[in-house]
Amino acid sequence: MKKTQKSRTDVSDLALFLANQIRTRRARAGMTQAELAARSGVTVETVARLERVLRGRASANANPSLETMERIASSLGCHAADLIDGRSSKSAPDPLVAMVRLAKPTTRVWIANMVEACLRTEKQQRKAG
Repeated sequence: MKKTQKSRTDVSDLALFLANQIRTRRARAGMTQAELAARSGVTVETVARLERVLRGRASANANPSLETMERIASSLGCHAADLIDGRSSKSAPDPLVAMVRLAKPTTRVWIANMVEACLRTEKQQRKAG
């Protein structure tokens, strides 16, 4: 039997795997497509197109840029490589970690200072109580 070539409208195995990883991790995190888009700084249409390939429909965003993958992965609490190779963290994605990863370096410093101050206060309260 002769193998037939995939048509241009067929979706690659990698695009299907990536779409499944994004949808599964998004659902596990309890996020809608709109919430993931907002946290990632991409449009809702971008997330929808990425996941649309699961229905066998080719999409302009079936092959997202590395920057888009990194933003989405960060919002899901993982790395872009995790979306491609299917690794999963043993714990649920931490939304706080995802938000901090998306912050600018100056904002990260501010966040770190705030967390340090909170931890110092907590430590003092434990000693006093």
